[in-house]
Amino acid sequence: MSLEIKQNEPLSKHTTFAIGGPAKYFAVAKTKEEVLEAVGFAEGKKLPFFLLGGGSNILISDGGYDGLIIKIQIGGIKINEDMITAGAGVFLSQLVNESANNGLSGLEWAAGIPGTIGGAVNGNAGAYGRSISESAREIVVLAESGGEWKEKKYSNKECGFEYRKSKFKHLVNREIILEVVFNLQKSDTEKIRGEIRNTILQRKGKIPAHPSAGCVFKNIKKDGQLVAAVGKLVEECGLKGVKSGNAEIPYLHGNYVVNLGGAKAEDVLKLIKLCKQKVKDRFNLELEEEIIVM
Repeated sequence: MSLEIKQNEPLSKHTTFAIGGPAKYFAVAKTKEEVLEAVGFAEGKKLPFFLLGGGSNILISDGGYDGLIIKIQIGGIKINEDMITAGAGVFLSQLVNESANNGLSGLEWAAGIPGTIGGAVNGNAGAYGRSISESAREIVVLAESGGEWKEKKYSNKECGFEYRKSKFKHLVNREIILEVVFNLQKSDTEKIRGEIRNTILQRKGKIPAHPSAGCVFKNIKKDGQLVAAVGKLVEECGLKGVKSGNAEIPYLHGNYVVNLGGAKAEDVLKLIKLCKQKVKDRFNLELEEEIIVM
């Protein structure tokens, strides 16, 4: 086996939350062949496997993961007129910058969002009323069928995109994203860069500095329209500044939980439970996690 498989790798090193116990096995896959090798290793040992990208939007338990974590680092960006193809391991920030360098508009809203292309498509990442599904034209995956893993392509309409969701989320369909083709629009490079700068400035005023997983809960929508911003609901419940261990709901944004240093997943889960209970009691609204809790 050419792929390096580590044992007892601390997952806190691989998440933006800086939280998470050890993975029983851990591998970094930079090609389709390495993904297949990693999956074969897990299946050979009859172990579950989980895909990790940039490690944002996820809370991993203090006990870690009793299986194989496959960190997807498939790189490469190819441009063909108004289309750009990116490997699942390309960081969203790289794609935004490369699009701007080539005068391609449509992803400026994503400036400053952490995470990889695979993760972004997996959870249909978005901000400011926009989402990655608007530009994703084709998704290339490894799909399991009859015990074999084969490459398969999906059009946008076949991906089951919803608010912060796609058919690929949680590996429910046993499909692993390899690369994504985006359809963008030709525009002026300087204009695009100006919009990127504005987006980053806008985000900086709202995003806490301490390690986090991003927004914890999905905003509440009905028929596609925003009903309630969770950050505001949490604020009205008087929960900003509340701590559990070294985890805190920051004053800057009520829909975040931050790691003040050495926080445990258990601390974060207590704050998540508290937010859900208080919002339910006061507004009779059910909060649903946007982050994946493992």
